[in-house]
Amino acid sequence: MNLTEQDVAVLRRNPGDLLRLIKQARTNAAQENTRRRALVLRHPDLAERLTQPPIGHTTPQHWTGYVPPEYDAPSVGGSQPINNSPIRAALAALVAEAEARDTAGHNFPQQRTTAAQITEEANA
Repeated sequence: MNLTEQDVAVLRRNPGDLLRLIKQARTNAAQENTRRRALVLRHPDLAERLTQPPIGHTTPQHWTGYVPPEYDAPSVGGSQPINNSPIRAALAALVAEAEARDTAGHNFPQQRTTAAQITEEANA
């Protein structure tokens, strides 16, 4: 959401409108975090990367789905990078990979069980 100072000034004239806008923005952000989290956790190999450097969560489930912004909002000079952290970059890459897999219809981990492994397990 990109608001100008003029937009905020108009919203402040009616505090109810500003409050509704803030609540809606918070709801939208929470929904997006939930979407990203579910998307990455659906892929075991991507979920495992949440526990590896540079991210380093104790378990994949600890991640909320939040990816910090790379740039300031346009209303405050949005061309300036504010977060060039390797953690932010790794999280963004994980989400991008999960989205690419879902777009391609690949809702499975990279490593698959082969027919030979199934036969070997059945004969064991």
